[in-house]
Amino acid sequence: MKIIIGDCLEATFPCACTRETKAVFAYIRVGCLKEEFLQYDWDKTEDEEKQIPFCASGWHCPIERSKNPHECKGCIGHVSRKFIKECWHKCGCNMGCGNRVIQRVITRKLQIFFTHEGKGWGLRTREQLPAGAFVCEYVGKILANMEQDERNNNAKADPTITHTYPILLDGD
Repeated sequence: MKIIIGDCLEATFPCACTRETKAVFAYIRVGCLKEEFLQYDWDKTEDEEKQIPFCASGWHCPIERSKNPHECKGCIGHVSRKFIKECWHKCGCNMGCGNRVIQRVITRKLQIFFTHEGKGWGLRTREQLPAGAFVCEYVGKILANMEQDERNNNAKADPTITHTYPILLDGD
């Protein structure tokens, strides 16, 4: 038996990250999302969320453990949704791990261009991409809702600021 260390998609014994995802990896070997993640409805309504199975982790529930690691109570039930958790430097996996996609350098041929429609700058690929391919990470500053509102109000008063691009994250 060949023991592979540092690559969870190939390893006989994957790293500790797999406990949180129940050994469900989001990626296939070539760095694309699996079909089940592509088909998953990430924008479920409240009524639809109630139909999602509740956590069955019991005493090993990561949410309950995060509340108080010294006095972990059994899980009382919460919505259990799909999520993507990548390996990282502290779990023992190397950068070649198949479960580390976003952390690598950009591997796609990209082009930044100015749109003809007057909408500003855009980004496009210069190649055909397979379904679920990772393109690049969009990075910006994380703001509290109040700070974002203040910036938007200031932008309205400042004629030099023509666009803001807020993206709502799942939480405050």
